[in-house]
Amino acid sequence: MDMQNKSSAITKPKARWLWSWAEPESDPIVLPKSKTERLALKAKLANVDAEKAVDRAYQIEVARTKAIGEAMFKSGKALRYSIMSTGRQIVLRTEAARRQLEPGYRNR
Repeated sequence: MDMQNKSSAITKPKARWLWSWAEPESDPIVLPKSKTERLALKAKLANVDAEKAVDRAYQIEVARTKAIGEAMFKSGKALRYSIMSTGRQIVLRTEAARRQLEPGYRNR
């Protein structure tokens, strides 16, 4: 084993989140000198981050809802075909039994 790959740390050194906490463009390049203007700029950029996060969550929910709807449609379609198949088997077995039990019965 290579000794360089071993680490005594419990966690990974640069664990990444699924998403970044701040958008790259929300880091101001030039900060105003006034503390009030700095706070206003940071609030504005935080609102932009929040809007983007809400939009991502909305898009994810729309995709999830579409997937659930598609699954429900396909399971309903499978149920319909299963019921039709079972009904056809019942009719065919009934017809076969009548042909064996009733001497003059013919399938019309």
